[in-house]
Parts: sequence; structure tokens; C-alpha cells
Amino acid sequence: MTAAEDGHAEGTSAVRSVLMAVRVLEAMALAGGPLRVSDLARQLDEPKGRVHRHLVTLRQAGLVAQEEATERYHLTWRMFQIGQAAGEQFDLKRVAEPAMHRLRDQLSQSVLLAVPTGGDPLVVHALEAPNKVSITVQPGNRPAAHCSAQGRIMLAFAPEDVRQRVLAGPLEPLTPHSLTDPAVLRARLALLRERLWETAPSEAMLGINVLAAPLFAAGEVLVGSLGLVGSVQFVPDPPEPAMLAALHAAAGEISARLGSARYRDSAGTKSRQ
Repeated sequence: MTAAEDGHAEGTSAVRSVLMAVRVLEAMALAGGPLRVSDLARQLDEPKGRVHRHLVTLRQAGLVAQEEATERYHLTWRMFQIGQAAGEQFDLKRVAEPAMHRLRDQLSQSVLLAVPTGGDPLVVHALEAPNKVSITVQPGNRPAAHCSAQGRIMLAFAPEDVRQRVLAGPLEPLTPHSLTDPAVLRARLALLRERLWETAPSEAMLGINVLAAPLFAAGEVLVGSLGLVGSVQFVPDPPEPAMLAALHAAAGEISARLGSARYRDSAGTKSRQ
């Protein structure tokens, strides 16, 4: 092996190591509590020894700690500080709001911004439509992951272990129209990843529909969803081409501001019905 090849191999190994460490931290963050090494290894589908080596490194860096009594690992205060600082620098609401205002004014429908939280959506911002009768969702609302447009977007781009956990159930119907069949949902998620939009007519509430599109950041990482909410009369399924084009233009603009070319590379709008 030449020196150049040797250096490339070392660099590749270092990248894999960093990516594995990130996966460990993400799994711990999504777990919501301390985990044993065996639990993490099972969630990540990785050898226990490999996961343990990364935990030792992360512990030395002060990013994780181990409980003496239970030997479980948890994230540290330092990780909280890093996350808090990242949150202050990355204000999705601030980035998305101009496009959200234009979308609302263009279509006269309420606009929702949601972010993923452990595979589930969390509505963080909403702009009501300028109508006498408007339909909206309050910030703080957590739509069901399996039977909401926002939820299925989060599931479609979530790690496979998160998707498996959610689809393993129970998947309770909120209305007679709620999708609850895991096989049907998996097919729907695959279609969503291709067309970059989702609807859920009458699935969470009879007569109400949400048309949503994913939002990406640099590295094609899902950071949230942009959605239109209204009656099935005004937010139909399948969506009208003009409405879908406007939603994708807004989602593409927000994603581009976050460093993603996903919509540009997808030729803007994927309007296959």
C-alpha cells in the first residue's frame, strides 16, 4: 500500500468512527433515558464491543457519563450546553417565516411548521389563514406519527430503528380513515421519500386535511416539515398541482437557505399523484 493509499484508508476509518459516534449520540438522545451498552448495540444493530469503544471515547470527551449503580450511559450537561448553543444558532422558525407568510397569503390557507422529536412531529409555529373561518394547529401540538402528514414525513426520513419501533405499534386509529396497517404505511413512506409530499385527509380529524412537504438542511438531513391545513374542500387529496407547486417552492426555498439542494436536485416539484 502506498503512502497516499494508507492515508486515504486512515481518513476513511476516521470518518466511519465519527459517523458511528454520531449514531450513538442520536440513539441516546432519542431513547429519553439512560441505556445499557447492550440496549444501544441492539438499537444500532452493531456489535456490543464496537458500541462500548465509542462510549468510552465519548465519556472521555465529557459527552456521556455512566451511572455507577446501573452501569447505564446517559448524555451529560455538556451535551445539553452544546445542544442549547446549536438551538440558538439554528432558529428554524426565523429561517422559515418569510416563506411561510408568502405561502399563506398566496393560498389563503393556514401554514404549519413542525420538527421531528424522536420520530414524532412537534408543531413549533403556525400562521392562520386570513379567512373568516380558519383551521389551524397550535404550537406544541404533537400529531400522531402514523396517521398525520407531518408524522409520516418524520417517519419516512427517520432512522430505521425508529421506524421499526413506531410501526411495531400499537397504531390506534383516530378516525375510521386513519392508516394503521404497517405494510400499507411502509409503502406510503417509500412513496413519500420519492415524491416529497404527504396528505392525511380525515385521518386525525374528520373533514380536515394537511398537505405537507419535508424540509432539509445541509447533508440532506430532515429538519422539519412545512404544511398546509384546511378542510378537505380547500386542501384536497390528491393536491391540486398549483397548490403542490407552491408548497414545494416554499419548502425548497427554506431548504436551500439551510444548505440543502434536495428540491433543486429533485427538479423542484414531484407532483406524481
